[in-house]
Amino acid sequence: MAGDGTQRRERLPQDAHFDVVIVGGGINGISVYRELSLQGVKVLLVEKEDFCSKASAALSRMIHGGLRYLENGEFALVRESLAERNRLLVNAPHYVQPLVTTIPIFSRWSGLFYALFNFTGLMDKPSRRGALVIKLGLWFYDFFTRRDQRLPKHRFFSQSETAARWPQFDSAVACSADYYDAWISAPERLAMEVLSDTGDQSSSLACNYTELLARDGQRFTLRDTLTGETSTISADKLVNATGAWVDQTNDRLGLASGYLQGTKGSHIIVRHSELLAELNGHMVFYENPEGRVCILFPYYGNVLIGSTDIPVADLDAVTCTGEEIDYMLDSLKAVFPALVIEREDIVYQFSGVRPLPSVKTSTTGQIPRSHALRVDSTEDGQVRLYSLIGGKWTTFRAFGEEVADQILSDMAHTRRISTADRPIGGGRDFPQTDIERKAFTKAAHAQYALSEARAEMLLQRYGTQCLAVMAYLSAGEDTVLTSLPAYTRRELMYLIEHEAVCRTLDVLQRRTSVAIQGQIDNQVLAEVTELVAATLGWNEQQTKQDLAESCRQLQLHHGLAVSTEQVEQIWTTSFSGGNYVYQ
Repeated sequence: MAGDGTQRRERLPQDAHFDVVIVGGGINGISVYRELSLQGVKVLLVEKEDFCSKASAALSRMIHGGLRYLENGEFALVRESLAERNRLLVNAPHYVQPLVTTIPIFSRWSGLFYALFNFTGLMDKPSRRGALVIKLGLWFYDFFTRRDQRLPKHRFFSQSETAARWPQFDSAVACSADYYDAWISAPERLAMEVLSDTGDQSSSLACNYTELLARDGQRFTLRDTLTGETSTISADKLVNATGAWVDQTNDRLGLASGYLQGTKGSHIIVRHSELLAELNGHMVFYENPEGRVCILFPYYGNVLIGSTDIPVADLDAVTCTGEEIDYMLDSLKAVFPALVIEREDIVYQFSGVRPLPSVKTSTTGQIPRSHALRVDSTEDGQVRLYSLIGGKWTTFRAFGEEVADQILSDMAHTRRISTADRPIGGGRDFPQTDIERKAFTKAAHAQYALSEARAEMLLQRYGTQCLAVMAYLSAGEDTVLTSLPAYTRRELMYLIEHEAVCRTLDVLQRRTSVAIQGQIDNQVLAEVTELVAATLGWNEQQTKQDLAESCRQLQLHHGLAVSTEQVEQIWTTSFSGGNYVYQ
């Protein structure tokens, strides 16, 4: 991976040949990169922004089978998703944990006829699912995992039991059901760990902030989007993993395609102690009267609420709108009518485009969520082009495996490593019990002179890869950040130096969970920008440019009231002489 500007210029390949080039550094492109690299294939991955920064960063933070996909007849997808969910619980236990989910049910029979006729297209207007439909779906959930039942089976609760367990539920709730799925605490961090899991294949290379600019036969021009510098490489196989931008990318490569359509999904993070207490660790999976599914669950001491499903025309102008926020807050009133959530309670918002297949349906909810691979040749016949259609976080490994196996077959190359049971990053040798965790933190305390509480926090953030972080922390003088006392300067320096950080938001939004925890303000932005600038050796102009771009993105896409003027004022008052980097 590439780091700061100097490292990037040294690492950007010049006149190199690769077996496969992957365009798009979301989770599916990263998964293909891992799968091929582990088989000894020389791979180049390029991402024009940061790794995992578009749709792959806008997920609902769920790792799930897709209960509602059963209505569309996507049984194979649900079966695969449940199997991959169970694998992630084992292979990435540091980030993926069980999540008990409660469904408030308003009737016993509602939605039955829609579920029956949806397959034939005789009914195209969804309605709330009743107890019978939900019972059938949960039965399938349990049936599909009967040979690998890692989580408890579903349970139903009567109206009186539901009222006792959920006193804030609307009185119209007739009963409820509990079932288990999973949630992911740090998807962007898991993506970085997948990206670094290439075995002994040192010839593979992944570059963020690198754009595939043009193609001439089997030669491709790359451009560093930060410096403007270009380089040329060659390959005869190219994987298009650009998500909702697949057709645009294909067109630039010389192939007209109409594979994708996009729908926007938006989420909000709210700070609301009463709602958080009511959830008591559960996710609530509920429906609006028109049948659109929404969710809410505890997330880092706040509550995540989502999501919308709206057709998108301009892929590059996606934001969480006021209308969507109103929709989510209004829908919540149907379940928790007495709880009042104000706009001021929102501490973060985000939106992304789902890369769904281009099919005609009456509603966005009926668009298939399954993934597919399309294999073509460019119009001049010189490049084999593999386009990834659809895909979701839960199934990234299976999708990557499918694409890699097709490429390996085309190369007459034998697979030598399976990732099905391969631990990911900090999930390797992760302590599973309280006794094991205590022993791990005590050992870390003794070896690295960290408090056991600090060692536990680092274990939670990085899994067993925290040992590398701890070694770095102990190698120099360290101080706690004033604006983020849960972090230290050297911890963030480790991430900047080792994880291809090129901008401040790479740290705040993707190498850590600071942003989605609702912790960004002008003080945080000032201190972390200064640290990134000092570590990467920026001058004053580079620092100000990065700050301006951070403020623009945080205001436009995440609803945060940050200001370049206020951050610069903090620099002036906090750092001697108004310096933008430490001397």
